[in-house]
Amino acid sequence: MSPPLPLTLRLISIGTTVLAALVVFASWFSLMEAFSSIDASGINQAVEQQEPIFSKLYKEESQAFALALTSSLEARQSGLNDMRNLRILTLLGLSICATSLFMSGWRLLMMEPFSRPRIARTLSKTALACAIFRTLDGAQSAALARRSGAAFDFSAAFKAHFPQGMETTLLVFSVTFTFSIVVFFLWVWRYFQAPKTLALLETPPPS
Repeated sequence: MSPPLPLTLRLISIGTTVLAALVVFASWFSLMEAFSSIDASGINQAVEQQEPIFSKLYKEESQAFALALTSSLEARQSGLNDMRNLRILTLLGLSICATSLFMSGWRLLMMEPFSRPRIARTLSKTALACAIFRTLDGAQSAALARRSGAAFDFSAAFKAHFPQGMETTLLVFSVTFTFSIVVFFLWVWRYFQAPKTLALLETPPPS
């Protein structure tokens, strides 16, 4: 069994590996959404299935909320249709890069010390690629969130007394979420290409 990494490096490698796995899962989930094509009847059917929940939460305004939600989902699907090809290419690139990052992080934890500096350089480059593709994914997600939120706000303003601001809420959440992940990927890129980190990996473990 290979000797363990120093504690700090081990924790960073584990965190990177876990995040990469989550990004792979999320990108494949988004890919399924991008490949699917739901028409208006499918959206209406999905909303109608949640009608009992809306009735408990909004009582007499449940139908108005369902109409606003339907408008929101239709706007999101319309936006997805407009960018489908680019969305699929972006998510495929992200899933490939994130899978490679996951494998690099796993190998860094498991491989012998003499191969770890080479793996760390690969991990660093892959983290940069993940940051680029995740930025593109985030821009697309923010555009869909803004379009969906705007449709909800417009519909709710005329059909019920719901508070406005869904567009801003979804947009801020999407941008903040993307920013957090991209910053972490960029930090991993810089950290694992730093001479200090490579020197630490090249140092033989104490016997």
